[in-house]
Amino acid sequence: MAPRSTRERIIDAARAAFRWNGIAATPLDEVAALAGVARPNLYRYFASREELVRQVMIAEVRAVNVARWSRLTLSGPVGPLILESLVTGHELAHDYMANVTLVAEASAITAGLMSHDEEVAAAQYEYWGPLLEYGRARGEIAHGLSNERIVRWFLTNHVLVSERPALIPDGDVRSWFRDFVVPPVLASTGGNT
Repeated sequence: MAPRSTRERIIDAARAAFRWNGIAATPLDEVAALAGVARPNLYRYFASREELVRQVMIAEVRAVNVARWSRLTLSGPVGPLILESLVTGHELAHDYMANVTLVAEASAITAGLMSHDEEVAAAQYEYWGPLLEYGRARGEIAHGLSNERIVRWFLTNHVLVSERPALIPDGDVRSWFRDFVVPPVLASTGGNT
């Protein structure tokens, strides 16, 4: 395995520090120390703190994507696959970001970036694109809904259940996704959840 680049080491260090402290409470001095670089060198690789946070969010999305794909096989109706993807994504995001403060911060930042950042959107679509295209090929995705709108719908609900879990009755995220999030994206004759 090739040694990690300085940029990758900084991202890994930031991911770890953010998990411990939360994003807002993490000093860049700590990130630099964990990465084994002087703080001024951070700016050689990332133009700003915001850019580092953005790259960490992209790394987190991709880590969740890889873990979800390891658990999913594209076979059968798409509805149950979407449901499992949403539930697994929710669980993995919480596992990767064990700090409760970080979950809320990361959800809000990811939602903000998703609305206007092409690289963050691309990281989300790396997972959802093939799954939604599989469902379209089976005629199970509602006509008139673009993948972009569907992924934004999923992200909106992910942010809701991450930032405001008390709004979900009994904390039953699975039934929330099954009853209210998946059905609107399915064709009326599409796969059942």
